[in-house]
Amino acid sequence: MFHASTVVNNTLYVDGGELRQIAATNSTSYGTVAATLPTTVASIDLARPWNNANNSIWRHIAKPYATLATSPPSLNSGAIFSNGSSLWLYGGSINRLPNASQEVPPNGIWRYDLGSSDWSRAAPSGEPVQRLVKGSNIDASLSKAYYLGGTKDPYSDPAFLSTRDAEPYAVEGLLTFDKFNQNFQNVSTVGMNNAGTMIFGFMTSISSIGSQGVLVAFGGITSDAGASWGGLKENTDSNFLPLQDISVYDIETQRWHQQRASGDIPSGRYDGCAVAATASDGSSHSIYVFGGWGSPVTQRTDGNVYVLSIPSFTWIRVTLDTDPRNGHKCHLMGTHHMLVVGGCLPSGFNGRPGGVEGCDTGPKFSQGLGIFSLNSHTWTTDYDPGAGANPYQVHASISKVIGGTETGRATKRTPDVGFSSDDLRKLMSSNQQNPNGSVTNTTVSEPPNAQQKPKSSRPLSKGAIAGAVVGVTVGALILGIVLYLICHHRQSHRKESSTIDRSISRPWQPVLFNEIDAAPVGHELRSGTLEDNRAKMWQRQEVSDAAEIYEMATRSRSHELPAHPGSQTAKILPPDTLHPGLADGKKGPGQNTSQQRRTAKK
Repeated sequence: MFHASTVVNNTLYVDGGELRQIAATNSTSYGTVAATLPTTVASIDLARPWNNANNSIWRHIAKPYATLATSPPSLNSGAIFSNGSSLWLYGGSINRLPNASQEVPPNGIWRYDLGSSDWSRAAPSGEPVQRLVKGSNIDASLSKAYYLGGTKDPYSDPAFLSTRDAEPYAVEGLLTFDKFNQNFQNVSTVGMNNAGTMIFGFMTSISSIGSQGVLVAFGGITSDAGASWGGLKENTDSNFLPLQDISVYDIETQRWHQQRASGDIPSGRYDGCAVAATASDGSSHSIYVFGGWGSPVTQRTDGNVYVLSIPSFTWIRVTLDTDPRNGHKCHLMGTHHMLVVGGCLPSGFNGRPGGVEGCDTGPKFSQGLGIFSLNSHTWTTDYDPGAGANPYQVHASISKVIGGTETGRATKRTPDVGFSSDDLRKLMSSNQQNPNGSVTNTTVSEPPNAQQKPKSSRPLSKGAIAGAVVGVTVGALILGIVLYLICHHRQSHRKESSTIDRSISRPWQPVLFNEIDAAPVGHELRSGTLEDNRAKMWQRQEVSDAAEIYEMATRSRSHELPAHPGSQTAKILPPDTLHPGLADGKKGPGQNTSQQRRTAKK
């Protein structure tokens, strides 16, 4: 528990936290429970079949230790990001176990190169960032990761720890990490909720809504930015963000929207997890929510799995379980499995008991790993990547509420209370879909509803029109000269106008000049019109030297019509993967944007 995790390229990576095991003899940590601090990044190859009780599935990336300042740390409640070629460790605080070092490492972000197996201290550009804890984070794609809210903690920053009477305080802001450019940007959370803060909240992403996707956040705890969150330790109900209030972040516009949900709304909770799956036709998106810990006063949480169906913003309870859990992370594995990593079992009024009662003893979460099928809504202990690649199917327990079938066709697509704004309504209707109706999770460079214009209807530019006019004028002049030579050669006594009308104008004039002068501007010249009709014109000549005259005219022609411009196609950018993480919290956003930063008591 208290760990960070991510799934990228069919590999699970787990970092930090603490490992609790039932000891054969008394332990100095938690009586009969031994707690150890992992010093590696653990991983599982999800592209191979595995069972959660098989301990040989784990692989480990070593963290060589030299000094505190020059070694990658192992912290609690941090975050781990990856683009498939590198890992980044961000955020977190030191462990408070009696046998753990109480020295806080210098603030920084560490990078591991998966190709060269080298650790290095990263030097990201953009806004300077703090080491935060207890925020919500997600690897939304191979290129972007996000960290929302969280707290500033004395045990995450050595300078803060040395400040007298320093206490944790809530921070606002959404930290965006561009993994390929290694750049951080902090976006305001004004409009996310009343305070603009969220601690231990739920967050997931849906890449097929809008042009660049959306983040959906809810639950957790809130407090005024910069204010001590000491009162939150009492878990009073007023600190909890109700799960009927949903925050949606449009990545393209960097704007927050709030929406009221309805249905079987879960009680207030924090430190659980969520993953999202989209119907094949994009008509609905199912956000699966599992676990978390609620107020011990009135809202201790359950072990049920809930679904928030979007765009109707309807809560649906899809299981009735008796296994509550918190401090864990979730990830979408394959296309329709929720992988639960870590966590502990609450007991009574204690959300994180240190005794045996907090440990898993059954097969459902052996080694702290749980597998939930989104297609059958059942828990399992085995994973087959072949079957896991089958399409996600909307379960009957969901479709009976929102309508439709297992492939989609949802009929309930608006909230019971209506959309909070017309902008949110438009955003929720802007699903990216393939021509066959299936959802695509790629990001395009223009809005998905932009229709590609057929070539025949693309308007000519001013330059193209001017070129066409010049070409026609030159062509007419050449034909006039040719006409004169023909007439002189044949010594005809007919008038020149009748010769033009019968020999030249009729074969080509209706085609060439009607395309430019009579047709609407929205129509192009048909490809090859001028050359084709010139050829036809000369085939009709009855003079013996016509070929010679045509060759001369062609050599003297100085202007060609512009090439057909062709249609521009949308550029497809690398897809964005997704899915939440594991325990206490994750990296926090960058600098607190509210200027309400807490200053230490002197």
